[in-house]
Amino acid sequence: MARQERPVDPTEGPVQALAYELRKLRTEAGNPTYRALARTAGYSATTLSEAAGGTRLPTLEVVLAYAGACGGDPDQWRARWHEAARTTQAAARTASAGGAGSPTDQPPPAPPAQPEATEPGSPERTDPPPGPPEQPATGAGAGRRTRWRQVLLTGVPAGVAVVAATAFGLAVQRADPPAVDPSTGAGPRCPSLPADARFTGTTYGSGAHVRTGATRDDAVTTTIPPDCTVGFTGFCVGEKVYDNTGGTPDVRWFMVPGGGVVSSAVIHGNPPRGLPATDCPNGRPTPSVLDFSVVAESGGALSLRVTGADLDVVGFTASTGPTASSGGPAWRQVTLADVRDPGVGARARFEPATTTAPADGPLVLVAAACLGGDSPTGLVRALRVQPAGPGRPTPVTLDPGQRAEAAASACRYPRAG
Repeated sequence: MARQERPVDPTEGPVQALAYELRKLRTEAGNPTYRALARTAGYSATTLSEAAGGTRLPTLEVVLAYAGACGGDPDQWRARWHEAARTTQAAARTASAGGAGSPTDQPPPAPPAQPEATEPGSPERTDPPPGPPEQPATGAGAGRRTRWRQVLLTGVPAGVAVVAATAFGLAVQRADPPAVDPSTGAGPRCPSLPADARFTGTTYGSGAHVRTGATRDDAVTTTIPPDCTVGFTGFCVGEKVYDNTGGTPDVRWFMVPGGGVVSSAVIHGNPPRGLPATDCPNGRPTPSVLDFSVVAESGGALSLRVTGADLDVVGFTASTGPTASSGGPAWRQVTLADVRDPGVGARARFEPATTTAPADGPLVLVAAACLGGDSPTGLVRALRVQPAGPGRPTPVTLDPGQRAEAAASACRYPRAG
């Protein structure tokens, strides 16, 4: 089984911010394995993985090879690398001088560690989703599709933080400091569980930012530490954020008692099934339209496509024959797909031979609108096809129980094994 790399936090400095953006680029390129990237980039899978590891600054050549293999703009990535190198060197120089000297006095960067030689058959690794994904984009780069995240630097001299923010063209947003117990001097504490909580979840990673609205550009009011059980009063739909453990997209934002919302992507836990989304500042509508089509490809494979209004996440599932208990269909998830371009929608490729349905019997394919992993919306479309000769798929009406089971399968959070 592929091994996950440790998460990276883009707020921890330019090296992790560069690693975060490299991982994001790879995700946008369809999440190819490092072994697949190595065949194009000319560097080993280990070298490419370390470039996105966030522990040291990779060489410019490795960054350009990584970005080129993922379809990135080489001029853009060359500029990003030089920004990261200048900022890293300036921060190190200022720190070693105890804060003395001018932040604008930036010597050329020291040569980073040299990449290792190509290693045929090196172990394949997969990265986790881009580091704490709820960090907002601000400043000059906020309008781009690939956005630099806000840099919040703690535990370093003030001059270093100013240098880092200036070099990246970012504004440093100040959030209220977390509560400190005056009797013990202890750091931030977990909030108390409210009596009106509708459900709970546990924070992980670097904790969870509570924001005034459901986008990463909304102001941070406080930060809940990791490993806290938090009570939520409801949820709304907002900006899409990629889950910090599985990399799957999620548009849910959980409501904190007293005001504010937290991205579901940094919370272990889900609202109870059937709890509807409500409005919140900078929220968005839930999906309302879903058009599902199936086209036969050469070799017997089927091409699945979904378009519709307000879609961000779509799950696909297929029937695997009747269940022994109810006689209705059992379901096997095909994939949980990310809608990156509304005009294109969500696509998947399905091999009917991967199911246990009878070869000569009909196959039911289902597409469901999801808000994230394990979060179906109830918007479901089903089509019946003949695997031996798909021809023209025909719509299928599922009863309420079948719809719920199919939607749960389609929107299932991908699990290992």
